[in-house]
Amino acid sequence: MVTFATSDGSLELPDPLIRAVVRNAYRRADLATAALNATGLFESEAPRLPAAFLLEFSAVIELGVWERQGLRKHLDVDLPTFQEAAADLAARALNGPAAFEDPKDAPLSGRVLQVWVEHFAWDGPELIGADVVVGDFDDDDFVEVLADFVWTHRHDLTNLLHDGGHER
Repeated sequence: MVTFATSDGSLELPDPLIRAVVRNAYRRADLATAALNATGLFESEAPRLPAAFLLEFSAVIELGVWERQGLRKHLDVDLPTFQEAAADLAARALNGPAAFEDPKDAPLSGRVLQVWVEHFAWDGPELIGADVVVGDFDDDDFVEVLADFVWTHRHDLTNLLHDGGHER
């Protein structure tokens, strides 16, 4: 348990949340690194970019991942689209490093993290290799999604249930 003193009193954060946020930070750093490497702009030397820019950049990339995975339609949250966030970040970057001098210059990063903490299964990426949105779900929709999943992965499920032709 980690405890922070705030103007409203103590704020206690449970260890599972702390571990999940640390894993998420590593994942977002990996996504940002992969995206920067894919540009080919930094082949000769490592870039020197402000921390707040990198936080915002990783948040933009995370939004793109959620959109490509079709997760945004399951999130009723006030976040920009990937395109909107990317355009905003590019416009801010035109102002140079001064636009990212302070951690307060990374508001999108905080909002994306908050959405992740409040709406995603924290252990999803590590346990099943996928982001999982957690929330209210209509029973009929759940049955339909589960049926589609089982049908799509029926061969994988068969392999899990059989060990070299022998049932477990």
